[in-house]
Formats: sequence, C-alpha cells, structure tokens
Amino acid sequence: MSKDWIEDLMRLMCVPQLPLENIRAAQEMKYSKFPTRLYKFREVNKYSLDNLRDATLHLTFASNFNDPYDSAVDFDPHFGSTHAELLLDGIEDISQSERSAILDAADPVLEVVRLLLSRSDELAEVDGKELLAIAAVFKESHAGFVAKTVNELNIKLQNSYKICSLTERLDSLPLWAHYANNHSGFAMEYDFQSLPLESLLGLALWPVRYSGVFRASDLLVGVKTKSAFNNLFGVIAALHKSPDWSYEEEWRLVLADSASEPPRNYRAPLKAVYLGSKISESDESLIIQEAAVAGIPVFKMRLVQHEFRMEAIPREL
Repeated sequence: MSKDWIEDLMRLMCVPQLPLENIRAAQEMKYSKFPTRLYKFREVNKYSLDNLRDATLHLTFASNFNDPYDSAVDFDPHFGSTHAELLLDGIEDISQSERSAILDAADPVLEVVRLLLSRSDELAEVDGKELLAIAAVFKESHAGFVAKTVNELNIKLQNSYKICSLTERLDSLPLWAHYANNHSGFAMEYDFQSLPLESLLGLALWPVRYSGVFRASDLLVGVKTKSAFNNLFGVIAALHKSPDWSYEEEWRLVLADSASEPPRNYRAPLKAVYLGSKISESDESLIIQEAAVAGIPVFKMRLVQHEFRMEAIPREL
C-alpha cells in the first residue's frame, strides 16, 4: 500500500502553532489508514508471557531502544541568528554600517574578534595567526554550546514519552531474527481497527516516517519569542526514523508521560499469537498455555523451502 498519505499527515502536524482542527484531521486520517493487523515480536520470557496472557503491550522510553537516534531531533537553538549576529548583539555602540560590514565579511566571527581587540587596545599586539586562533576558540565554544543544547533536549525527549513499536509485517525474516530471538520467540497480533477513534491507544497510534532526522526549528520557533509553539513536536520526533529502518514498516504507540514514571503495560486488542519457526518445545507449550488464558488462536510460522519466505499455519492444540 502506498505510504504517500503519511506525508499529508505530517504536513497537517508539522506547523509552528498547531491548530486543533489540524490535530482532529490528522487523527481521522491515520485512523482511516489503520492496518487490519499489527504485530509485536518478542523473545520468550516472563514479561512477554505476561503481555500475552493479559493481552497488553509494554510501553517504555526511547532511551531503552536499540537505535541511539530514536526520537532525536535537530534544531537551531538560535533560530536563524548567526554566531556573529549574536556576538554583535552583545556589543554596545556599534553603528549599523559597522555591523553590516562585519556580517558581509568572508569570516564575520573573525571580524568581531578584530573589533573587540581594537576596543581593548590589544589589536597591535596580536598578529594574524593569533587572531585566527582566537576566532577559532570562539567558534569551537559556540559549536560546543549548540551541540550540548541539542543533546540535552534529545535526552529529555527520549525520556518524556512511553513508546511501543509494532509492525505491519509478519513475514519479515529480519524482524523474526532481530526481535524474536532468531525465530525462537513469538509474535502477537493486534487489531487496532476494532478500537473507537477516541480510545487512548487509538489516539496514540501513529505511522513512522522514514525520512531521517527530524528538523524541529520551525516547530519550536515560538520558544525564542516566548509565544505559542507546537507542543506535539516530541510526538512528531518519535515518528521519524532513518530510512535504514524502513523495512520494519512500523507503527508506534506514543504516550506523553513523566520521566519519573516507570514503563508500563496497557490493555490492547490482542487477536492471535504466532510461534517462531525455531521455537523450542518447552517455550511452545508455555505460549499455548498463556494463549488459552487470553482466549486467542495459535499459529506457527513455517519456512517455505527454496523461496526464502514464511507462512503461518494454524497450530493444532
């Protein structure tokens, strides 16, 4: 199915001051596109078996995920102001012509340093090489500040939302290998189409956009003027991933939550469970047991010879 509609969805969401009608339209659009089935791959352990038995999904912080860039953004803390402009803003008694000449120079920061030294009567004691070295220190300090500011925001974002990743694909060999312990785990199937639009999980479920790092400056520009800004930018950031992950065809539950609150489970519309093709007999028995408690059917993945694909076969109980 074409994913072009996700770009339309993001255009609705990615505006500096997000109006309520855009949120409502975005919710209706993605609800109409909910897949008939979404899957969660798991290893066999106490926690995954609890989720199976209780028909729940586990939401946790992005900081716990295997992608270090998960939910990260890039943004300009100065929202378009250059380093030289910021330095000039702190200098008194500078004419507009002086300011313009400096900003039009090949190296404006170097010219700001030259101006500062001239005002301190130290310029005559500094040669060209030393002037360049001083300017380099200014630039390095500024770059460090920008990197620190962006990093601090990303750490906060990665610990401000509870997230659960699901996929449209049951037949993906890499997904079974990476997230179901090399085909020895299982996958749970959920039907989000059965949820009403206003349900918590329905509102929190979004498609992932594989377009690379999310540039958030336009959505945060209100911070500079202390005016309104798009306060859903953290949710939007959580929906952006590198194109390297596009094979996962992911949807995500994203819920805002306090960093002090631990990860938690939420009831979800569980419909079936699928055993990995290499699952052990003991683990298979455990899953069948818990599936019986949950009241859902059990299938087993079978490798199709010579075709590099799998198919789901009903498990006879």
